[in-house]
Amino acid sequence: MKKRSKEKKWMAILIAILVVVILVYAWIIRNHLKINQFAEANMEVYQNNEEQVFQVERIVLCSSANAIDLSQEQNLQNLSIYQYTDIAVYINNGEELSNKNTVKELYIDQISFEGTDTLGSKSLNYKNILNFGLKQEILEEQKTDHINFNIIYTNEENETANYEKPTFFTDCSNPITLQYLNYNLATNYKMDENKSVDFDGNILEDAGILAEDLNCKVKFKINIINNQDEKYSCWINFEIPLEDIYKGTTMKAKTTNGNKYVFFRESMG
Repeated sequence: MKKRSKEKKWMAILIAILVVVILVYAWIIRNHLKINQFAEANMEVYQNNEEQVFQVERIVLCSSANAIDLSQEQNLQNLSIYQYTDIAVYINNGEELSNKNTVKELYIDQISFEGTDTLGSKSLNYKNILNFGLKQEILEEQKTDHINFNIIYTNEENETANYEKPTFFTDCSNPITLQYLNYNLATNYKMDENKSVDFDGNILEDAGILAEDLNCKVKFKINIINNQDEKYSCWINFEIPLEDIYKGTTMKAKTTNGNKYVFFRESMG
């Protein structure tokens, strides 16, 4: 009886060891497969992005401020003040055009703002390139987190294009133009009748609005689908330039370098 009991005990131990060995072996195989899959995925990403097809070449920022007179008498006694920055993003797609470096679809998404949230109301929208840098009154407050562009392929299409709506050329020959708005910075503001103030960045100083209270980082993602149905994306983020906003209207230009501004090819799956 004791002999059979010992045999059963050893048999249980051997079975337990065998189960442990099988589990460890299965874990090793599973992890090995994951490592191989990860390596293959990385290799595919590397191969897809060996060639720089689209790259942000330059960003131009034009910053100023303005006010809307909401008084019935139009006597500057009920002003709503806002600050704006027009944004032009220039894309380099090489010299020789092909289906690979021309645009079939273009859209902007994942728009966000980081900074002072207690003053004003922020938005990012399309800006007509023909009005870039020019003052305009806000007829209505529009917020969006997705901007789709109409793609122009020919000169004939360009002649009838409506630039009041998001528009971009397939050959990347025009910039992506946007406008950042921070509106309702001051409402019911009354202009001093004995004082002359320009309706630009100077009005912020006159209204006692501090530039540091307007600090904001704008972030968004530009997405391109080329005429080979490949998708490329690039994150854009920058601080709104306000250090000299009291001077009136300022223009800043930044030439972009490095991999940060190269469009990354994404999987369409």
